[in-house]
Amino acid sequence: MSARLTKTVLLCFVAMSITGCSILKPYEAELGQGNFIREEQIDQLEVGQTPKQVLFLLGTPLLTGEARETRWNYPLKDEQSGYEILSIQFENGLVSNITRQ
Repeated sequence: MSARLTKTVLLCFVAMSITGCSILKPYEAELGQGNFIREEQIDQLEVGQTPKQVLFLLGTPLLTGEARETRWNYPLKDEQSGYEILSIQFENGLVSNITRQ
């Protein structure tokens, strides 16, 4: 009787150990990457601002491409419409056009 009880306890321990590995997970911090741009920040953008002013308002652009001096793109995530691109174009060192695609 004692051997059977020992086997049962051992089997329960092994079963709990195996299922416990899938239930308990170590803490993983959420890594927020990129810029979270709010609508209030976009509202402050104006044609004629300098790149420094845009950097102050929105942070570093995530997408610049080959035309780094003339166009900056910021990806935006909206719960309703999904992803958009905020595109800021520069001419002669000043913002010349602001579009959302």
